[in-house]
Amino acid sequence: MKSSSIQQQLERASAILYSISCNARLDSEVLLAHCLGKPRSYLMTWPERELDDQQLACFNELIRRRLQPQPVAYLVGQREFYSMDFNTTPDTLVPRPETEMLVDFCLEKIDAIESPELLELGTGTGAIALALKQHAPECRIIANDVSPATLAVAESNARRHRLKVEFQLSDWYRQVPDQLFDIIVSNPPYIAADDPYLRQGDLPAEPQQALCSGESGLEALEIIIAQAPDFLKPVGWIVLEHGYDQQQAVQQRLQQAGFTDIQTHRDFNDLPRMTVARRGE
Repeated sequence: MKSSSIQQQLERASAILYSISCNARLDSEVLLAHCLGKPRSYLMTWPERELDDQQLACFNELIRRRLQPQPVAYLVGQREFYSMDFNTTPDTLVPRPETEMLVDFCLEKIDAIESPELLELGTGTGAIALALKQHAPECRIIANDVSPATLAVAESNARRHRLKVEFQLSDWYRQVPDQLFDIIVSNPPYIAADDPYLRQGDLPAEPQQALCSGESGLEALEIIIAQAPDFLKPVGWIVLEHGYDQQQAVQQRLQQAGFTDIQTHRDFNDLPRMTVARRGE
């Protein structure tokens, strides 16, 4: 097998992946760095370096699987979130950059609370809970998920970062301790079952139960909102990620549940993505 330089392979792979990824160059760099066992900065520093047969075979195989398409995070086994690397498998939703705004908001509120306690519903990789614990070690955090396989990934990430979060197997609030929290945070499934978006890009490869909660896409959000007052301290906060077209529906349900100070925040694409509210006195 004829070898070629890092730069040549990146150009070739970027052209191949352009048809299925708007981040073709970044995807190529992440995959090649993984095959080389080097950081992406190595590729920029040594673009003329030649790949050996084993490295090139590894890269070609990952490009082939990316075209299926399989998410890059699954191919390399990890994804960066809030400047931390998290183990990622097909049992977990791939952490998205827009979800970092939930962490930002929670940290802002935690900073003003003495002995804060937080509950995360549907933790997935554990990215939100562990990012919060990393930056607010004084906060007690309980994070749950309905999937044992998903929870195992979250626990592996806690060990990886040497952080203590209390993970539990639970269908939303079902196994949550009988106590009150300062903050409830969740990035639940919120895509409608018949939404064509579920068949686009990498989504068919991701766990559908982490993307879709039912016919309308609001089912999980409705459960979380309706029961939240039973688990929040007075003036405690609820922090929710939702679809760009669900702002009004989420706000209405929060009002019906007795929440106040309801605010919706836009993500870096200027789409309404996070709604927060405070439990009434």
